[in-house]
Amino acid sequence: MARTAQRIPRLVHTISGMNKALGYGLSMLILAAASLLAIPAMIRADGQQAWGAIAIGQTVGAVGAVLVAYGWMMSGPARVARGDASSRRRDYAESVIVRISLFVPVTVVAASVAAAVTPGHRLLAAAGALSGSAIGLTANWYFVGVGRPYAFLVFETIPRVVGTVVGIALMRSGSDALVGVLAQSAGMLVAFGVVMAWVSATTARAGATPLRRRPATEILSAQRHGVVASLGSAVYVAAPMIIVSAVAPSVQPLYALADKVQRQISIALGPLVTVFQGWVPRAAGSALHQRARVSLWIAGAGSLVLSLAMLLPTPVLLDWLGDGQIDVPLTVVIIMSLFVGCNLFESLISKAVLASLDRLGSVARATLVSALVGLPLVAVGAIAAGAAGALVAVVAGLALRMVIELFVAVRAIRPEQTVGSIAMPASSSDKGKHA
Repeated sequence: MARTAQRIPRLVHTISGMNKALGYGLSMLILAAASLLAIPAMIRADGQQAWGAIAIGQTVGAVGAVLVAYGWMMSGPARVARGDASSRRRDYAESVIVRISLFVPVTVVAASVAAAVTPGHRLLAAAGALSGSAIGLTANWYFVGVGRPYAFLVFETIPRVVGTVVGIALMRSGSDALVGVLAQSAGMLVAFGVVMAWVSATTARAGATPLRRRPATEILSAQRHGVVASLGSAVYVAAPMIIVSAVAPSVQPLYALADKVQRQISIALGPLVTVFQGWVPRAAGSALHQRARVSLWIAGAGSLVLSLAMLLPTPVLLDWLGDGQIDVPLTVVIIMSLFVGCNLFESLISKAVLASLDRLGSVARATLVSALVGLPLVAVGAIAAGAAGALVAVVAGLALRMVIELFVAVRAIRPEQTVGSIAMPASSSDKGKHA
């Protein structure tokens, strides 16, 4: 009886975790599917070169989205998970102030850059940058922190998906791709307003009381590690697209399609990351380290299985999404599978483990090193082997970042070593104040 009684809380916890994973998974799957369904509609509306311009714009806009989000995607879940209603309300309000202040100037710069690096269809590139930058307004991190996946589905996912679906319907009715991209942006802006109202209402019902707002300089400083790490990752995502467009423009549509698909699949797998982002930091001391170790083992096994599972369905998916106009070699499919596996592993290490262990500074440094190594290789790979060469370089840089972060994580969670009668932690470096 005693053993049975002990197992019941564990069973309840497991079921709760599975339910949250299902909830986040449903949102990510719907968002990814809607985004992918928009690709053939855009290609059919204006052709593959127009789609390539939109893809460049969205990639540049993804960097803008990181600046708009300003690190909350990295540090937000842990802060929200540990806080009460009052601190959650303050954290979200501070994020809204910062993000609204950054959205317009960042979007203008991103749209200008996208138009400048796109030889044709500059307006489509600028519109793509707008839709990409708008993603920085997401409150996904807040829902992860409070453990409310189905609220995320209702209040953010559905408005975003409705915007995309409306855009697809308009394009299939004769409108051009510009209308579809603007509809995606409108969906995100509507979701932002809906979520803001929801957070205000739920924290008020939970008894939130006004807290002193931190000065802007303190907020920006507290978020510095998170934004540097996220920005480095976003630049590493965006730069290869621009490099390929510059040095091998003939393969840019193929690279854009492969890159878009592998990243949307990674987004669809986000629930595996978000569940651990909320689960790991809810423990402390040795329990925190134990949860971090479990996360690393699951990340390794899951990444391997995922890479193998992608090999069969991906060619069919790519052929359909390319509307039969873009030929995708098997080598590209294999490289994409490796990317998705490595990306899942790296995301779990950085966002769930190192963020919970206050090691975001290490994530920022690992990202910088991977960019310095990987980005020059993208140009070399694109010139030497086209889209496949560029993709190999991207995976190589990502794998380097993953290895560096794994080394830091293992050192941070290994058992304390005793010297004489004094317990010495395995590593005390890089343990800055949590953002």
